[in-house]
Amino acid sequence: MLSRSLALFVLLLAAHRATAYEVVLSTQGEYMDGYLVNGQAFPPRVIVNDPDPHPPDMLTTPPYLGGRHLNGQVCFFPPSVPHHHRQYIVADDEYREACLDPNPPQARCSVTDPTSPFYVGVSLDGWAAFSSKGVWTRQHINVQGQPNVDQNSDPQGAKDPQGCVFLRDGRLIATDVGSENGTNDGALMVFFPGPNGDYSTYCFLDKGLADPGMPVLDDADNIYIPEPEAARVDKFSPPYPSSAADCANPDLLVTMLPQKSTWLAGGANKLNIPISIARLRHSDHFYVAGAVFPPIINEYDANGTFVRNIVPANVPKNPLGMDVGRDGTLYYAELNLDPVTFSPRCGSVSMVQFDKSGNPQPPVTLGQHLQFPDGITVIPSSKLRIKFRELHPSPDIDPSQCGGE
Repeated sequence: MLSRSLALFVLLLAAHRATAYEVVLSTQGEYMDGYLVNGQAFPPRVIVNDPDPHPPDMLTTPPYLGGRHLNGQVCFFPPSVPHHHRQYIVADDEYREACLDPNPPQARCSVTDPTSPFYVGVSLDGWAAFSSKGVWTRQHINVQGQPNVDQNSDPQGAKDPQGCVFLRDGRLIATDVGSENGTNDGALMVFFPGPNGDYSTYCFLDKGLADPGMPVLDDADNIYIPEPEAARVDKFSPPYPSSAADCANPDLLVTMLPQKSTWLAGGANKLNIPISIARLRHSDHFYVAGAVFPPIINEYDANGTFVRNIVPANVPKNPLGMDVGRDGTLYYAELNLDPVTFSPRCGSVSMVQFDKSGNPQPPVTLGQHLQFPDGITVIPSSKLRIKFRELHPSPDIDPSQCGGE
């Protein structure tokens, strides 16, 4: 009897693996797309989050799925935070984009019922939490320490929230790009999980970063963050604060700063302006992308020593977010900047596959005609309770609406 049960379990597991597939989640134009990757160019692309109702000035058709204005990478709560089983967060500026910037505001900004599919809430720019079904949980994490704020108070929150990563114990590490005006006001923060699964307390680990990008972790909880305006990749090492008591001062800056060092300085191997980093799975190596002068992607070891080139100089179109699939495929977003004005044109998402000997192959385009694609996160389809193949297709934007080719 036991052997039959074991055999049935093996069969069910094999069937599950056969039906699971990888999905590349990518934020662009405040949307979130899902690429149902199949090893070929231009795989099916679906809408995982549509930020706006249609039309936005009426309460007729609610926003599709998540319904939030999103940017950057996707980060899943670890099992150590039971209140958020299989949930994830993404940088969110919904209230600003829907209610403050438009004139007049979108119609749903007047909705006060939290159970309404049109509900926006009054929240600072920060990070929104989503259920395993891709639906906003009504939770918002921000640097004011409150889920909602009075509409007459400062609505900014983080200047430009983007990156995130969770430590195994549930602490959230997040980056704020800052004002991007050369004032080096980007920030690195740590949020602490509360008893009810909230993240209302936090500390700043650094307030003087130069346009910090999206972070990655290694097995020792070292944090690697590109600082493109400073032309380097920083490495922050433990210990990190364990509670708000470690930054009990008006600036909320930790009294004992974590160890910080330059892990990779720009200028060598043609990578002059590091802008993003991705860790190779089951490895201590990393891919690092340079966005300009020239755009390029290289591989480095744990010490920041150059290993090899992955995408030759001037081949990638100003890469930004990156992640690596289970089979080692590298996926990355491309801004496609104008070479004279550096303004973004129609962006794209591409991948680099590797042959049996581990040699990188020429990039393959997965999606094009995108508006400022930034975050890339690769997940198995089984990680979420979303029927990706049944979602609405994500249409190409007319090139005239995303800056041209």
